[in-house]
Amino acid sequence: MKTPAFVSLALAAVLPASATVSIEFQLGGIEVPAGSIGVLVADTGDDGFDDPSSDPGAILSVGETIGDDVVVAVLTQSSLPVWGTGKGFADQLAVLDYAKLGVAEGQELVLHVFPDRSEGDSVRPGEPHLSYRSDDLGDRSSNSTMGFALPRDGGAHLLAVLGPGQGGGADLADVNLTEVPYASGSGGFNRSLPSTASHHYYYFHLAAPGFLHLQGAGASGLQVDLYGPGGQLIASSTGGNFQFLEPLGAGFHRLEFSGAAGGYSLLFANADGRPVTPDVAVGPTLARLAGRNVPGGTANLTSKQAKRVTGYAAVSNRGSRPNAIAVKGARKTALMGVAYFDASGNVTSRLVSGAYRTPVLEATKPASAIRVQFTPNKKKLVKKSGRKTVVRKITFNAAIRASSTATASNDTGTLRVRTR
Repeated sequence: MKTPAFVSLALAAVLPASATVSIEFQLGGIEVPAGSIGVLVADTGDDGFDDPSSDPGAILSVGETIGDDVVVAVLTQSSLPVWGTGKGFADQLAVLDYAKLGVAEGQELVLHVFPDRSEGDSVRPGEPHLSYRSDDLGDRSSNSTMGFALPRDGGAHLLAVLGPGQGGGADLADVNLTEVPYASGSGGFNRSLPSTASHHYYYFHLAAPGFLHLQGAGASGLQVDLYGPGGQLIASSTGGNFQFLEPLGAGFHRLEFSGAAGGYSLLFANADGRPVTPDVAVGPTLARLAGRNVPGGTANLTSKQAKRVTGYAAVSNRGSRPNAIAVKGARKTALMGVAYFDASGNVTSRLVSGAYRTPVLEATKPASAIRVQFTPNKKKLVKKSGRKTVVRKITFNAAIRASSTATASNDTGTLRVRTR
């Protein structure tokens, strides 16, 4: 491997005997978004590295901590022409004072890469990042004099992990950090995991709660994981085909692909693709309802002597997508008055106009109940014939239609009132 000239100069530098070291760091040819920074941290507690996402507010500056890990360097993207603009990191950590930093020889190192960050910025909740060590990236380059651990105190050292395109032997093909253009509405990728089958990461940010409809296919052992703003696992799939239909909170989200070499494809959309299935059941009481879980449904009511009679409609959402359901009912006529009531009181004007909305309903929630009061017009339906009272027989059908406010799905139940 041909070492850049400035590396040779760094190796030639001999530091005086003191509690300081010089480290030349090279991670060449990796694909990360423009404006990324690399943050090299030491595991001072010897307890494994803390996930930056679990420590929002941590400052990305030398000497600061992420959990109990100490930041020893902040690197900007390389401008070496031989690597390609912005591909990888190359910098000389001129003087590291172990005592001042509170670190020691032998403590393990990891490089966290953050997109769209600058030195001195703080870690955001759910911060998208990648974390690399030599065991992630493959073999170190042959002229490296140290691994991913702080070297002996004093002297100049080189840690170089380079791919074939940069004169090294490490397999960096799996290093990938890509922003998903979530705000565009939809899109897709066709990518491939290398033989090392380590990982590909994608991230996106939601300013407000939203939804992800993700589907794709890959090799049989492909692992796909979706993480939320707090680093919590939202959805996971192992197998060739995957589909996520997930409501999301505001903040950063991360997709991770791992586990099986080979090509994979994915399609995403920010529209909620889950079904909304309005269901209307009707009956003389809420305990005796017709039409539950089936399209349509009719319940018969009888008004004797043209007296007032009451029926009920129960509106549910049998789909997996939460939704407020729009409900519209039949208007009164010259022969039959109709009034609608829910738990809040009289809602007739809103219901007959179609402006009525239930609370947000989902399959796990109880139905929204509506009481329907029918009042026959006695002046027009009841007559005296001698000593007898004669009630005109009519049939009044009150259709109650429930419609999704997000899709075209609907259902109708009918309360049929007969006078006698």
